Order: sequence, then structure tokens, then C-alpha cells
Amino acid sequence: MNIDDLKLPGVDTNVNQNPVPASPEVPATQGIPEMSDVLAAEQAVQQQVLQPAPVVEPTPAPAEVPVVPPVPIAPQQVVETPAPASTPAPIGIPAMPEETTVENQSVQPASTEIANNFTPVDQVVPKESETIVPPIPVPAPAQVVDTSNLPPSPAPIEVPINNQEVTVVNTTRRKSSSNLILVVLALLLVVFVMNIDTVINFVQTNILPHDPTSQGNTDNNNLVDGFIKVTDSNSDYTLNDIRFYNFRKSGDNNLLINYSSEKNHSNVADMNIYIEIYNSNKEIIAKQHFDVDSIANSVAGVPYRIAVNEQVYNYAFYAKVIIYSEEDLKRETKLTCTYSNSNENYLSQYKVVYNFINNELNGYDVNKKIEVLHENKATTNAISVLEKENNDVTRFEIPATFENNVLDYKVDLNNVNEGYIPLYGKGTTPAIVKINEELKENWICE
Repeated sequence: MNIDDLKLPGVDTNVNQNPVPASPEVPATQGIPEMSDVLAAEQAVQQQVLQPAPVVEPTPAPAEVPVVPPVPIAPQQVVETPAPASTPAPIGIPAMPEETTVENQSVQPASTEIANNFTPVDQVVPKESETIVPPIPVPAPAQVVDTSNLPPSPAPIEVPINNQEVTVVNTTRRKSSSNLILVVLALLLVVFVMNIDTVINFVQTNILPHDPTSQGNTDNNNLVDGFIKVTDSNSDYTLNDIRFYNFRKSGDNNLLINYSSEKNHSNVADMNIYIEIYNSNKEIIAKQHFDVDSIANSVAGVPYRIAVNEQVYNYAFYAKVIIYSEEDLKRETKLTCTYSNSNENYLSQYKVVYNFINNELNGYDVNKKIEVLHENKATTNAISVLEKENNDVTRFEIPATFENNVLDYKVDLNNVNEGYIPLYGKGTTPAIVKINEELKENWICE
């Protein structure tokens, strides 16, 4: 083997050079590091492990450089802590502070004769009795909430459950109050519905204008808005200890209603008891004075007959039994019906005022006139109709005037001659007059 082959890089092996005078003894740690130390340092850098350089005694350069494998280092136990404000160190490598000062440490610079592809690294060799402890991250302070301005909590309610006291926080006080109001309203509604018949009877007896001021002892069953219904045998009304029931139609324009009493009555006609007949719209269409002389104590009912005309008989739907006061018997009302029609020849204007006492027709006033626009046959015929009507009422000794195509007369149904046919008979109600007049063309009643 040639000796040149054993030359190390950077080491002069020429034996012909002058010997170097001996220098004072230098510790091995301050000399040039052996090749094994260089390789070990390079491997430690590649594995990112900071490892102190071993102290090696100087030995003659061997022919072959052995490769020393890296010594494995046991991983440190990682403790999970809250994230610090700074960036944590990689797992497996202890985090080092930015500036660390360790007393009695020696720093050895790397050899400047290492190959160019190796980066010099400063090695920190701590003493054997010292251990570098990484800083412990300090957790961020917990957020403090100011509760001084919060509203006070509702007072707790202690509810005993199975002989144990349980504290319940009342968070539904407002909701409970609302529920209580709804419960009270519901109870009031139930009470009102259960007493609806009493309320209706009170209104019919004391508020409606046609009811008398004094009704005596009254009682009722199965009424419809205070009315006895036709053909309903269970619908009855008791007035002055006289029970009226089983209102029905019997044919031949006769209406029947039964009556009975548990007491004896005399001079019943003087009680001013009236039976009123109504249509389906609850409009009075007829009335009858209950003119029985006396009533004997009897459980069995006695039928009372009411004779009416065909129209009333067909319209009869309800009945009511009431007592009229003296003021009711004298109360006067009026119903005015008008007619107007015009054409190119004349203008016709008629008006009839019907007079009622206690809802019974007592008489009427007639006023009719024709205004001539053109003299012709049509105008002459219209005027002749008024002349004929004037002659008819005059013949029955009804005072009348006819001047300038205007006819006026009054009819008193309490004093008419035999044979005269009035527009409506005595006792006709306003509802019947209105119904019939508005069936005619161009007539309006109010």
C-alpha cells in the first residue's frame, strides 16, 4: 500500500518536513476533533437532536474511520397544557428559551476544517449536575364577567315533594298570571252560557219596548228568544199562575193554545192578558185579548181558539203571552206609505198614513193628486179614477174633498157604514200593512 493513499484531507503526512517543536500539553477537548466526532455531530444535526460531544483522547489516525451510530434518546413525556401565547416547540424536542444562560458551561466551536457541506454548530455542554428545564407555558387568565348589573333572580319557591323540600325557581310568573286571567274568563263564559235563557227572558221582559211594565208571576220552558214556538208541545209560558202551552194550528184559519191553572181565577178579562202572534221574522202580525171570564182549578188543559185571516194563519210561527199596561193600550203609532209615478203626460203622487193604537189599525188618511203635463186621453183616464174613488167614499158618508185633481179623505174604522170595504180591517198590525203595500209596484212604507 502506498502511503499517499493513507493521507487524510487537510493533513500533511510528509515525513521529510522538519519536526514541530513540542507544545505545551493541551486538553483533548480543545484540539481538533476526530472524524468520528464530526460524523456524530452531523448525524445529530440531521436528527435535530442536541447532543453533547464526547471527550476523546487523541489517538493516531486510523487507516479506516469507523462510523458510530447515534445513541437513541428516550422521548420526554408530553403534558397537555393550555396553549401559551408563544408558539410551542415541536413534539419530542424540549422548547428552549430565546436566551439561556447556564453557568460553568463551555462552548466549543466546530472545526473549521470540516468539509464545506457541513454547517458549523455551537455545542452547549452543560455540567453533569445541571439539567435544562424548558419553560412551563402560563395559561391565559380566565375571563371575568361582571354580574353586578344583572337583574336579581326571582325568589325560589319551596315545594314539598314526598316529604322532601325541593327548591323550584319561578321563571313563569308572568305566564301564570296570563293563564289565570284566561281561566277566569272561561269560567265567566261558562256561567253566561248556562244562564242564557235567564238573560234572554230578562231582556224580553224588562228591556224590549213592547213588553208591559208589570207581568205578574211568570215562568217559562223551552222558549225561543222568549217566544212560544208553533207546533212545539213542550214550549210553554206561565203568567199570573196561568200556564199557556201547546200552541198549534187547527185548520179553518184557527190557532189554538191550551191554558191551565192550579188556582181558581175570576174576572180574567180584567187582567189585560194578550196573546200576540208573530211571523218567522218575529214581527207581530196579530193579537188577541185573552177574554176568559174565569178559570177553575184544573190539571187538564183547556184549548183557547184565536180566529185569524188566511194570511195571518199562514204566517203564524211564534206566540207570546203578555199583560198590557194602560199606557200600552193607548200608545199610538203611524206607518206612512207613498207611491210616485210619472210619464210624459202626467205625474201621480199618492200618500196613505195608517194610524195604530197598541199595534192595531184604527184608521187611515188618504191624499192623492195628479199633475197634468199634457192634455190627452191618458191624462183624462187618470183623473177619472180619482173621481170614482171620491164618489165611493162619499156614498158611505165618509168626509172627502176633490179639487184641482187632488183627493183627500179620512177613514175611522171604529165608525164606518155597512158595506164599505176599507183598505185594511180594524186590528191589522203594521207588519201586515207593510208586507202587503210593498208587494205593490212603486209603493214604499216607513
